[in-house]
Amino acid sequence: MSEAYYKQHLLPALSAQMEVGQSMGGATLEAFALLGDALRARATDVHLDPDHEHYRVRLRIDGRVVDALRVDVVQGARLVNQFKVLAKLNPVPSLVTAEGGFHWSRKQDGEQEVHLRVTAVHCTAGEKLAIRFLAPPQTFDDVVELGIGEEGALGIRRWMDATGSMLLVAGPTGAGKTTTLYTLLGQLQLTDSHVITLENPVEYSIPGINQIQVDLDHGLDFASGTRSLLRLDPDYVLIGEVRDRESALAALSVTSSGRSLMGTLHSRDAVGVVTSMRQLSLADSEISANLGLVIAQRLVRRLCPHCREQAPPERHDQEWLEAIGRTPPALAWRAKGCPQCDGLGFRGRIGVFEIWQLAPEDHARILRHADESELRRGLLERGVDLMLADGLAKAEAGVTSLREVFRMGAILSA
Repeated sequence: MSEAYYKQHLLPALSAQMEVGQSMGGATLEAFALLGDALRARATDVHLDPDHEHYRVRLRIDGRVVDALRVDVVQGARLVNQFKVLAKLNPVPSLVTAEGGFHWSRKQDGEQEVHLRVTAVHCTAGEKLAIRFLAPPQTFDDVVELGIGEEGALGIRRWMDATGSMLLVAGPTGAGKTTTLYTLLGQLQLTDSHVITLENPVEYSIPGINQIQVDLDHGLDFASGTRSLLRLDPDYVLIGEVRDRESALAALSVTSSGRSLMGTLHSRDAVGVVTSMRQLSLADSEISANLGLVIAQRLVRRLCPHCREQAPPERHDQEWLEAIGRTPPALAWRAKGCPQCDGLGFRGRIGVFEIWQLAPEDHARILRHADESELRRGLLERGVDLMLADGLAKAEAGVTSLREVFRMGAILSA
């Protein structure tokens, strides 16, 4: 996406509305013009970044931050103040981080209300603002649509047909874990299963699913919430994120009672989940007895199908492939840019996955306190495709580029 594109499409609208100086609930229309253009560009975040001579307006699209335009300091400060007023924050610059939010009802085309979170922080060059569009994660009718191969999807279906073990979706922040989890919940919603969630907080409402909000002020923590929900006779329980020992013990209490549990966990790859659980003070015997399936994932950008092209791989891609023991291909897919993708060369994102269905030998290794290298070697010996292999396969098929696979930061070897 080029700055020239936004100067042509967005800047004239902003300038015209500033000249008119109309207001809407105490804020001029330029702030809403910026939000509208950001939504049309499929942005998830808007950043107003101060500099000594100007403000940069930047948009996060498909996980990458791109420059949209530059405005002068006065105009940028005015935009910051408008958004702070909308979010019910004190417009006076503060030395501490301030956070608020607001709802924006879009009238055109019958669009629904948009929820936004605004975070302001003082920087040396001025006040920086980050605006996040809060929207429910996208869900898919089938896990294959996420980018999971048929073999991995079959393993997930086998886990869903069984009972009494734990499924964890692993990855760093922003890896699409919630989308995968909610897609699985959508599958369960269509079955004859009883599904309950225990979340802190409940971020999005899921039709057909019973959701319980942790409320520490009223004595509803993970321990008491788990005891209560088990009396409700669930088949599946979701604990939004296993982030501390309390939520980890709650997860174990569910699976030890014969129910199936789903949750997310921060981890670099599938076998890294074992290390993360050990760091939460869980014993190897507890991990081995309860862990059934791990879905590790990253997100990469999809090449625009309208303008992607094949060419010899770039030098740094060749060097990277050679460094990991791979032979560079004669031709590789790369981004070009066209009006369909706003000049980015990419449109949308897809998951890159690693599916670990624990086998008896995996449980035995965990009981022996095997480290990640030994666990990973076991997967490779068994022929399990690691995340890197899935990413390279998608690059070879023209779904994404080699550079995107490199950027996802997958572990390269055992």
